Parts: sequence; structure tokens; C-alpha cells
Amino acid sequence: MKNKRYLALVLVILGALILSCGSKEDKTGLGTETKTEKKEKAKYSFELSDEDLATAHSKFQTEIVDNSFQGDGKPMTPPKDKFLLINYEAKDGNMDAFLTPDPKDGKKHPAVIWLIGGYGGIGDDDYFWTDQPAENDQTGRAFRDAGIVMMVPSFRGENANPGIYDMFYGEIEDLESAREYLSKIPYVDPDRIYVAGHSTGGTRALLGNEYSKGFRAAFSLGGIPDLELRLKGSMRVAIPFNTKNPEELKIRSPRTYMKSLQSPTFYFEGEADYWYEFDEMKKIAQENNIPLYIYDIKGGDHFNIITPVTKVIAEKILNDTGEKVSITFTKEDIAKIENGLK
Repeated sequence: MKNKRYLALVLVILGALILSCGSKEDKTGLGTETKTEKKEKAKYSFELSDEDLATAHSKFQTEIVDNSFQGDGKPMTPPKDKFLLINYEAKDGNMDAFLTPDPKDGKKHPAVIWLIGGYGGIGDDDYFWTDQPAENDQTGRAFRDAGIVMMVPSFRGENANPGIYDMFYGEIEDLESAREYLSKIPYVDPDRIYVAGHSTGGTRALLGNEYSKGFRAAFSLGGIPDLELRLKGSMRVAIPFNTKNPEELKIRSPRTYMKSLQSPTFYFEGEADYWYEFDEMKKIAQENNIPLYIYDIKGGDHFNIITPVTKVIAEKILNDTGEKVSITFTKEDIAKIENGLK
């Protein structure tokens, strides 16, 4: 009888162990890791997701713990020959944006969505249509000067927009709404819409091209590879989401979802401020045929690369007229950028 009781106890323990080794409840909203992800987590210094960023967004619910963010206020009305102040419809309501006017030539033109750096929105002053120093011109003027249609959007919670600012999450969905709006403008070629941005905007450009399948190409100037790494430094604004949940950080980190990229994506940063994590991302891109191309600009920093890089990008866009995107950056192009540094 004693042996039977021992046997029953052993069976109960074995059963509990089997159950505990079974599938675990998914409390992150992003699903359990695949075998491939587990292998790559060990292979690389970070977790490289097989999941598309848009799919991950559809499963995830961010947790906002700080609502102290203050937008820039209502944007100033620009001169009509430079920009129009328009509204595009997004999930949380109408968002403010600047849009260059119709050139009235009856043609459909390539267009760039330019994403500004910093936090707060697109400002409440005349910054975008006044001259800025060449060594730190964040207006994206090179596109406008080249005759490329240019849209400068703000997002939820920014400026005086509806919604709650949630940092590198909801605004990525708004960016897709901005692209959809721009694709319907009569003087825009819907098949030649690009996204480009600097600093915060550069990170949004990376995430935006991972989220959307509608951009012909993307250009990131000084974006970050991973938000957790960025938060180790000083931040100008309070972090609105729950940083104790690692999934909140992953879904906001471009390198985690770099497999989502389907159209050419180009990254530029001056060597003085270059994130060396991009070296690993470059290797991963090459190994996995991901269309991500990374350039460390010699003699450059986070700001003085903007003018020469955007000038070369504008040239590339104007020449990218085929059915499929044909943009590449040669050694000569990079040398031209480096020689143009101020």
C-alpha cells in the first residue's frame, strides 16, 4: 500500500512537470518566440523578430503611464508659395501638416514625407520656410528646392492634435495615414512617395518603412537602432509608456523588426555620433537579404550631414523614374556627401 502511495505521488509530480513544460500563456500581446527567433536571439546581440511590425502592432496594446507631454501648439500659417497648412485624417482625428503647393504644371511629382527631429511636433513658428545654417538645417529644404513635393506631418498628441503622445508607436500608424493622404493629392505620383527623417524623425522613418508597405524607399539620418539603448542617455521629454515591460521597448526599436523591410532603406550618420550597433544590423541585412544599407559618414556629425545627404537624396529621387526603385549610393556619392560637409 505504501509503495502504491509513493507511485501515485510520483505520477502527480510527473504530471505537474509535464504541464509546466507545456505552452505558456502569452501575457505580452506579441506571441511566444518562434524556434527561429530563439536561435537568432542567441546568434545576435538582440532579439530579431520574424514578425511583421504591422502585425505586431495589431496584437499589442501599449500602456501609457505618463501624460505630461506638451505639444508645440498650433502651427503657424506659412506663406502660400512655400507651404499649405493642411489636415490629414488619422485614427485619433485630424492632424496638422505642412504641404508644398500645387506647381500647376499638370504633372504628377515624386513626394517626400520629411520627419523632423526632436519632440513636440512641427513647431509654432516660421522655422520651415526661413533660411537655416547649412551645418544644421533640419528643414528638409533640399527636397523643396529640387521641386519634389514635400509633406511635414505632426502626429497624435503633438502640436495641438488630438490623441495621446506615446513615443515611436502611435505616430507610426499616423505616418501611414499621412502617406495615404499624400497618395491622393492630384499633383503627387502615388507610386513615388518616399519617407525621410532626421534624429527622432530618422527613427520614425525606419519604423515607418517597417510598418508600411507603401513607401518606395526610406532614408534615415541619425535614427537609433534600439530604444532601450537610447533611454540609457538623457531624454528631453518624459517617457510616456511603461518601461518595465520589455515588449514596450522592442516594438519601438527598429532593429527588432528589420526583417519587415521590403523597400530599400538607407541609413546615414556622421562618424562622431554613429551607433556601432548598426554594424551588426548591416551584417544581418546582408545575411538575410534585407534591403537595408548603412553609411558611416567620415568627418560628419549628427547635424552637419543633413544638408549634403538630403541634396544627394533629392538627386536620386528625381532620377528614380522607372517602374521599380533604382536608388543606390556609390562610393562616389558618399565622397560627395563627405566633401559637402560644413
